[in-house]
Amino acid sequence: MKPIYDKIGINYSSQRQTDPRLAAQLHKELEGATKILNIGAGTGSYEPKNMDLIALEPSQEMINQRKPGSHPVVQGFADNLLFEKDSFSHTMTVLSMHHWQNRAKAFEEINRVTTDKFVAISWNSDINPFWLTRDYFTEIFEIDQDIFPDLEELHNHFDNVKITPLMIPEDCIDGFLAAYWKRPEAYLSEHVRNSISSFSKITRLDEGLQKLQKDLDSGEWQKKNSDLLDKTELDVGYQLITASIRRI
Repeated sequence: MKPIYDKIGINYSSQRQTDPRLAAQLHKELEGATKILNIGAGTGSYEPKNMDLIALEPSQEMINQRKPGSHPVVQGFADNLLFEKDSFSHTMTVLSMHHWQNRAKAFEEINRVTTDKFVAISWNSDINPFWLTRDYFTEIFEIDQDIFPDLEELHNHFDNVKITPLMIPEDCIDGFLAAYWKRPEAYLSEHVRNSISSFSKITRLDEGLQKLQKDLDSGEWQKKNSDLLDKTELDVGYQLITASIRRI
């Protein structure tokens, strides 16, 4: 199957940049790693610079956008890791598990090639939708509930699973789906949407965009979401996951 970001990933690196506040939380969980595998590595966001790391990425478009001097990258898929047993102390992944074709097999592979710890950023499918997917694109919320891993799935494959809510700052520079929770006009930009995979999967895009534009023009959005205007960060369901490798 052709990787989704071969189609939607053009100019991805201009929108999806490493937010240092999120990176700090992720990198803290990677302290002590001797060698890291980054699955679904994309253009290299959130890869610790001064650590031994191999990136794994299925999309050639993403690989082409990795900056000179980035960690070495291998083209491949999470459910077929072309590495020897115990090749890495830590495996990491950032917002990619929902794209994996066979997640159970991928988790088996992570346990095979990793000795210590799995660290991931994902999204909590049990959380209530935030305003974008509640009022304008309910289809995105419904799709995401089906494709993101839940806690039970993680417990089935790893030990000592720990979940920490990842608060998203109001000026987050990594343009994932909820990064613009306080900047609603951003979602009207095709350039912004092109770097968010969720928008490529829905059938009622124009309907939602028209409603959002109308509510922004009339002040209805501001009225309905006035409780957000004084917040500097928000829990919109993203989570930092850490787990111990289950020996197989």
